Amino acid sequence: MDEKIISFQKGDLITPEQAMQLAIAVAYEGAPFVSPNPLVGCTVVDRNHQLLATGYHAKYGADHAEVDALKKLQIDELKNATLYVTLEPCAHEGKTSSCAKYIATLPVKKIVYGLMDPNPLVSGQGAQILTNAGKTAVLYEGSLKSDLEDVCEVFLKNYREKKIFVAAKVASSLDGLIALKSGESKWITAEASREFVHELRSRYDAIVVGRNTVEMDNPSLNIRHKKITKQTQIIVIDPAGTLLRKIQSGSKFKFLEIHDAKNIFFITKEPEAKSEWQQIKFSNLANLNQQLWTKGIRSVFIEGGALTYSSYLSAGLVDRLHLFMAPVIIGAQNGISWSQNFGIAQLEQKLQLKNLKIKEFRPDIYMTGSL
Repeated sequence: MDEKIISFQKGDLITPEQAMQLAIAVAYEGAPFVSPNPLVGCTVVDRNHQLLATGYHAKYGADHAEVDALKKLQIDELKNATLYVTLEPCAHEGKTSSCAKYIATLPVKKIVYGLMDPNPLVSGQGAQILTNAGKTAVLYEGSLKSDLEDVCEVFLKNYREKKIFVAAKVASSLDGLIALKSGESKWITAEASREFVHELRSRYDAIVVGRNTVEMDNPSLNIRHKKITKQTQIIVIDPAGTLLRKIQSGSKFKFLEIHDAKNIFFITKEPEAKSEWQQIKFSNLANLNQQLWTKGIRSVFIEGGALTYSSYLSAGLVDRLHLFMAPVIIGAQNGISWSQNFGIAQLEQKLQLKNLKIKEFRPDIYMTGSL
């Protein structure tokens, strides 16, 4: 998942791999606002493979990536041009018109698409529309296949499995600790890491947090980013109803003051009869995910604490890990490990991050991969 936008100017000669990499990079620009649609990016090059334009799907209901890119160009620039798009151009009419049908009317010569769209309304049909119009439409088979899966991972999980996508964010010390046993946790990681976390929050439909984390940290759980203004939904795992009863009795917490009641869900085994916040009856995490799916939530972002992380890991429900590791040692004697309630019996059962990406938010190291 390489989100750094490669620096190219219009007219630069670029390779096919660079064109697709650029399409992947620009796709992430739409991450906060496209749900339930996929992230999609597009690069257009001329007959000599010189860069013409890029585009991305900016928000749900807005132009798709191909249209966004093509609208920046004149018809004569498109003669014998090639499009590199991260996902098969759509065939159906919905909030927007069909990208495949639109491209079919233009003097574009070739379309290279990264993934076949799993949506049965599109799958293979977009490419067929282009082929029928005399265009060359080919499925990309280069070295960026895993990155293409990553950029579209929420949408792919939603369509392939009809399940929500679960990401977990962990901020830890070198020895894997997220807090002291006293509950003190501010701050293990640096400001640069914490700023990026707000960008990550914006990419998912809802934030999941455990009851103890709310009580110990009193977090706001909102998105504080200079370039992103967005309301998100909050899911509080509170099986015994301890936190909810405290709130009903008058206890104050920041997130309740910041978020609309309609965007807050309390997950309890025995829902309270009277509450201004939404409640979901809890039995297990898999069932909770199914209930969230029925409410239109397509992705969640777990932000603590240790029991919540461990429970999701034990249930095999974490799809992506976002790990921020600070160059400090806390010590297990008085610390809390983020995975302390998760364990394996044999090393062959260890969880392995796939398509691992690493970057620096100095002095911290950020690692992310799919599970």
